[in-house]
Amino acid sequence: MKNSFSRIFGNYELPKQFIWSTLVLCVLPSFLNLLGVDFGMHDRILDIARLDTLNYESQQNLIYSALAGRFIHIILVSMAIAIAFLTVILAFVDYSIKRDITTPIVGVALFCAGLFDVFHILSATQLMSITTELVDISSFTWLLSSGYHAIILIIGTGMFLIMRGVGKTNDESSNTRFVTFISLIFILLTFLTINVLLNMKRLPVSAMSGKFYTHPADGVPLLLYFIALVFVFPKFYERYPSKFSLTLILSLFPAIFTQLHMAFSSQVFDNHFMIAHFMKLVTYVIPFCGLGLNYLETLRNEKQMVSSLHQVAEERKKAEELISGVLNSSTYGIIAFESIRNIDGKLIDFRAIVTNPVAEYLLRKLYKYPFEGELRGRTLTEIFFSPDDSELFPEYIKVVETDSLFESQHFSTTLKRWFYINAVKYRDGFVIVFDDITEIKENEIELKESKNFIEKIANNTPTGIMVIDINNLKPIYCNKELPQILGVNELDLYNADENVVRSIINPDNLSSFEDYTGRLFNIAEGQVVENEYRFKHRSGEWRWLYSRQVVFKTDTEGNTTQVLSVVQDITERKLNQAKILKSEHKYRSLFEQSRDVIFIINRDGDVIDINQSAVGLLGKSLGELKVLNLSSFFYLKTDWLDFQQQLTQRGSVSDMEVILTKPDGQRIYALITASAQYDNEGRSIFFQGIIHDITDLKRTEQARLLSQKLDATERVARTIAHEVRNPLTNVNLALEQLKLEISTDDDAYEFYFDIIQRNCKRINVLITQLLNSTRAEYLELKDRALNKLIDETLELAIDRIQLNEIRVIKEYMTPDCEIAVDAEKIKIALLNIIINAIEAMAPQKGVLIIKTTCNNDDAIIEISDNGVGIKQENIGKLFEPFYTEKQNGSGLGLTSTQNIILTHAGTIDVESQLGKGTKFTVKFKIS
Repeated sequence: MKNSFSRIFGNYELPKQFIWSTLVLCVLPSFLNLLGVDFGMHDRILDIARLDTLNYESQQNLIYSALAGRFIHIILVSMAIAIAFLTVILAFVDYSIKRDITTPIVGVALFCAGLFDVFHILSATQLMSITTELVDISSFTWLLSSGYHAIILIIGTGMFLIMRGVGKTNDESSNTRFVTFISLIFILLTFLTINVLLNMKRLPVSAMSGKFYTHPADGVPLLLYFIALVFVFPKFYERYPSKFSLTLILSLFPAIFTQLHMAFSSQVFDNHFMIAHFMKLVTYVIPFCGLGLNYLETLRNEKQMVSSLHQVAEERKKAEELISGVLNSSTYGIIAFESIRNIDGKLIDFRAIVTNPVAEYLLRKLYKYPFEGELRGRTLTEIFFSPDDSELFPEYIKVVETDSLFESQHFSTTLKRWFYINAVKYRDGFVIVFDDITEIKENEIELKESKNFIEKIANNTPTGIMVIDINNLKPIYCNKELPQILGVNELDLYNADENVVRSIINPDNLSSFEDYTGRLFNIAEGQVVENEYRFKHRSGEWRWLYSRQVVFKTDTEGNTTQVLSVVQDITERKLNQAKILKSEHKYRSLFEQSRDVIFIINRDGDVIDINQSAVGLLGKSLGELKVLNLSSFFYLKTDWLDFQQQLTQRGSVSDMEVILTKPDGQRIYALITASAQYDNEGRSIFFQGIIHDITDLKRTEQARLLSQKLDATERVARTIAHEVRNPLTNVNLALEQLKLEISTDDDAYEFYFDIIQRNCKRINVLITQLLNSTRAEYLELKDRALNKLIDETLELAIDRIQLNEIRVIKEYMTPDCEIAVDAEKIKIALLNIIINAIEAMAPQKGVLIIKTTCNNDDAIIEISDNGVGIKQENIGKLFEPFYTEKQNGSGLGLTSTQNIILTHAGTIDVESQLGKGTKFTVKFKIS
């Protein structure tokens, strides 16, 4: 059974949500019962005496409350009946569309089951009396309706399994009669069964008292449902697959749960009774949904069919347009002919059915037809009426009769012209493609004459020329100069094969020669294969040859068959090159061993040559440097333009100070010296120069200047603190005395006293901050993890980050490294940078990127933002005391930050672009 279910639900598309919803709906009430939920509506016993004491409205409310369970019972059964009636309507709608007779038969079976449910509800509510006994007949009529539901569905589907031919005929009237006949039988059977029940004098007992299983008779419908689930409905679905037949199987699950709950019902309208009636409603709803899915699937298929038909029509239209376009745009004449046969079926002529404009124009121009109108409809003998063309007629007949291809170059003695003719069979006729090739044939004659001329040139040139056959690598032509260059006679040259050639090649050049022959086999049109190698001349000396090969001839598929080779003796040139290279080697050694970068560039800045020192300085490999432009390493484009302008106008640049950048963004301070080299006409052809790295010198100088500036600032700060704090103390003392001597309730005095006191405190705080920002503080150095230290600093700024909705991106290096720092002071320094970054970015749009890098010597922290940026002329002022661009800033934050970092023997650097953001780079030595 498991395999049957997997096969059923796996081979047909049914929404998974639908299947799972049904199964969950079956199990959910039982699960809720376990959690303590009770769906029962227990009837209350009416106190008749109490009713007499109540008013009319209270009496109604009391009665309604007592009958609440019965009302819900009626509603659930009525909804199930309504769904059954809607199902049969939708089943006949589906039949009118798909003509599947199984759908209305099963729909009528469900309808009949719904009629029996009508009998059940009418009997249960005493609207229809089937007995005179004063008993609750709900359980009995329920048993009847459930059993009838199972039996009628088994009959409705089982009949199609027994009668294999049913529904297989295409006779629509026969199918309609069958559906009508079976529907009437089902309805009559239903009413007959109800009539028998109405005439019963005594009802059998369908319920018994017990703790659990109180309705043993309900096991009969349960057994019928299991039979339908295991044997009947799966086979019905296999024979008549559809979403509707699949939902019939699915509806058995709530039907089974319905009977299980009813079997455990202890009294009317209790928990199990209500769940059973709700499940019966679900049992009717699922086939109804299946019909709905059938209808949706039919609509979807019709839509796809209409779309496919539209697509086929569009493709056919495009094909017709394409064929018409080919005919009208072809440079060849094209005519399609149909066969004309006599009464015996013998071909006697052909009639034109399609012609293109080129055929009309070309034939009218050549033959000068006396008739008017199109060629279409004319016979072959009318169109080609020249007597000497009659020899082609048997060929056309052969094309039609044997389905062969005819292709020829035909000379018309009447027209004195050459034609290319191609004929191929088309239905009972053929299509002829033709063109006037008179000019081509005349060109062939001219080509032969020019060939003689070219051979005279080839035989008198001082360069060796030969044509090589690719298949066997043997020469098929050579001029007179080639044997003299090679030192062999012409006969030996033509007879030479690959082995002979290898025997005279220098062993040191054999590998390159094998590579050359490999490239020769794969040479294509437009490619050039060059090679230099030594061979043994007949005089016994080794001589150098240079050969250059291009494609000379290809086959119909475009594959190279012959190669043209030009051969030169370059022995003298090679000797001269060896002398030049020996001299150049001395200068190349100096070029490569120089600690400074030596470069050669063209007028646009493209690197022609550069030495090894550039690899360490510019951070690129030698191969990458030789394909780059020198301008890409200039930090300021104005420096590059100035450098290029001086070289072009003055011819040289001396010790020009520039800033270069590595790919990782690191800046390099350098001096560049260069000069232009000129050709014989005085035009500059390239520039050569030297780059000297002064970064360390520059930073040492900056550190010295910074130290001097801090020392001077500290001296000034101490002087200001001494000279200002003494008078400030006197002012505060005088203010306190003045407050004591002036005893008045006038608030104006207090207002001015507060102003004086607040500004005195402000002056004192500024002096303290100035002293702290320049003072070399005592450090308590401890090893701290770098990433953890930054996380602790971010926690101090978390309120500002969240308030401005700043996105923080951490690019930490792993594993973490440790540095020896005073943690609290470093947090202050980093916090100043982070707060400045937050304030520079727009709320909700800011991105703060913190990156850490640890190498063998340094720990590097990069803090970047996408804020407003800083002007280049103001970057040098950032660390000066009291310099700020904030309205309420003191200008001492970054001064204090720099002082802390320098105290830790670290460095701080700033890069910024206006409108794009700022990056602070802090470096510490790793402990």
